Amino acid sequence: MKKNKWIVQFMTIMVFGIFLSSCAIYHHYGPYYGKVVDAETKQPLEGAAVLAVYYTQSYGPAGPISHYLDAQETVTDKNGEFKIPSLNSFAFRPLQSFEPYTWFTIFKPSYGCYPDHKKAKPMFLPNGSLPASQFVVVELPTLKTIEDRKKNLFDCGVNYDIPYKTQKNYFDLRNTEAIQIGKEPWPIPEVIKK
Repeated sequence: MKKNKWIVQFMTIMVFGIFLSSCAIYHHYGPYYGKVVDAETKQPLEGAAVLAVYYTQSYGPAGPISHYLDAQETVTDKNGEFKIPSLNSFAFRPLQSFEPYTWFTIFKPSYGCYPDHKKAKPMFLPNGSLPASQFVVVELPTLKTIEDRKKNLFDCGVNYDIPYKTQKNYFDLRNTEAIQIGKEPWPIPEVIKK
């Protein structure tokens, strides 16, 4: 009787352990590096915000649903170059997997935003990603009118799932652009001040 009780306890622990291990997921991203240039002049763009966002996915009846995992950002140097270091991510999320691609946004006031502006190039697929461990050159088009800049600002939105401190450069550059074109700057919402 005592032996059977021990076997049942052991089997329960084993089944529970297998279930928990399937909830733990790991993924390696990056590194990502390259250069941002003016699409017309091919001159490097210093001070452009480069934001990398990572997601996990869960699956439901309507298809996959993305969940914010982490983000990293940097700004381009005087040569227009940037580097987002590798990210090794471990998460404990039942019935989820990692999205295989990192989603990028590259923004500089008075330039079309990557990947949302149709003249930003090249466009890496899926839309908004950059290839890992490969030097890339991203060209941003100059926006010549206030209307183009307003539309670009609207199209290149803010993700409120990302903490402010993780997207500070991107958020602040968007507000710089808003002020330059006569729009109200976006307040820093409480939800992203973390």
